[in-house]
Amino acid sequence: MSKASQLRQKAQTFLKKGKIDKAIEEYKKLLSVESRNPNLYNELGDIYLRASNRVQAVSAFEKASANYEQVALYNNAVAVCKKILRIVPNRIETIFKLGELKGKQKLLGEAENYFSQYFDAIIGDPELIGEEIQERVEGVLEAIPDCEGIWSKASDVFSHLGVKSRAAEILAELIARNSLSGDPQKVNFYRSRLDLLKQALKRDEIEKIDAIISVATDGAPGVETSSTEDASGPAADLSSKDIKLTDYASEVAGDQDAATGEPAAVETEHVIEEEPAAVETEHVIEEEPAAAETDDVIEEEPAAAETEHVIEEETGNGAVEASGSGDLSDLLEEEDAIIESESSIKNLAEEITSNVEEDDFRSHYDLGMAYIEMGLFSDAVKELQISARSEQLQLQSLEMVGLCFLSMDTPALAVKQLERGLQISEESGGESMGIHYNLGLAFEALDEPEKAREHFEEVYIVDVTFRDISEKMKKFSTVS
Repeated sequence: MSKASQLRQKAQTFLKKGKIDKAIEEYKKLLSVESRNPNLYNELGDIYLRASNRVQAVSAFEKASANYEQVALYNNAVAVCKKILRIVPNRIETIFKLGELKGKQKLLGEAENYFSQYFDAIIGDPELIGEEIQERVEGVLEAIPDCEGIWSKASDVFSHLGVKSRAAEILAELIARNSLSGDPQKVNFYRSRLDLLKQALKRDEIEKIDAIISVATDGAPGVETSSTEDASGPAADLSSKDIKLTDYASEVAGDQDAATGEPAAVETEHVIEEEPAAVETEHVIEEEPAAAETDDVIEEEPAAAETEHVIEEETGNGAVEASGSGDLSDLLEEEDAIIESESSIKNLAEEITSNVEEDDFRSHYDLGMAYIEMGLFSDAVKELQISARSEQLQLQSLEMVGLCFLSMDTPALAVKQLERGLQISEESGGESMGIHYNLGLAFEALDEPEKAREHFEEVYIVDVTFRDISEKMKKFSTVS
């Protein structure tokens, strides 16, 4: 038995006997052996909670989240952040981190929601100021360039921080966007806010603001600028970098909703090939002192771990298209670097559970979920089939195996696993909505619309807001 396994076993023995302090000491020793294992930090956080040490619990959970994020296990990192918020509601550092994690998962709608909460917290606290916050806000604007609500609120944040010129620049960009899209009501709204800010600006700052608007709206019908300077003045010499107009400004007219004039909604729903079904099994240490379990929450879309590299060939002679003699070698070096990076992440994921016994089903489940996050579905199936031997983990393991088969474009195999999971769910009274939805997708892929509709209906009658179930019902409404 490895040293790590011995330490873990000893810690669990102390937990069974209620010797929490001694268990914590063993976990600290264990972390000296496996310092990058996020599961251990998560378990230690649960133990600290049992000891009513909320400060140390939050510290351990933050380390767990950071280590999960390092190996691209974003769903696990999100789950741990939510545990922190249950301990310290409205903790702004955690709210901001959730926004970052959702952004990395390309779930922009949820990222916007968390960043909006973060901005509200800053505006509501006069003591929250500083360059670090300014840098964070700029990072959010760069990450989500097309969300008008976030940009509008960012202007309020900069105004709160006393950076009036930057607040005014943001409003100017919003005026420019809405001028191009032909929304005079919003233009007037942002102009009224900008006029108030201009009272605190210097002349050269005002010129820059007016230039941002005039450059974007020059020639737009019915648009007037408020610039008091001649076009040949200093404002006309501003570079495109100073103006900071985003690509959105030139394309926004095509992205507007024809009926409302609002920006097109950011798509946040994901079909099963992109998003695992929600499986939340929180293990409370007070109920099972023998084991400090890890929250495994697959709520959103797995982070993409693969990058497609295409080297185009010239027609006729099959020669590789390159603009210079070094281009091919650069491409190959880049691809080798990405392959090496993916291999490193996989090895680290294996390292997390390398010192576990065959019957440690929780660790096999964790490794399976890690492989799903990285898009390594075949490896995930092997681990999840082992964890499915556990009565406690059987249902969610089968659901995830079905997900893997769907992602591997083998829907017939997915049906077998999911139907088995559905039977277990019906016998045990477990959650079945995700299984029904995935079965609907599997039968849809098998071109069996009647069976697909039956399973989608089971979801619809429980929750009409579940993912894209309303669209699925519309699609299959004519199936007889």
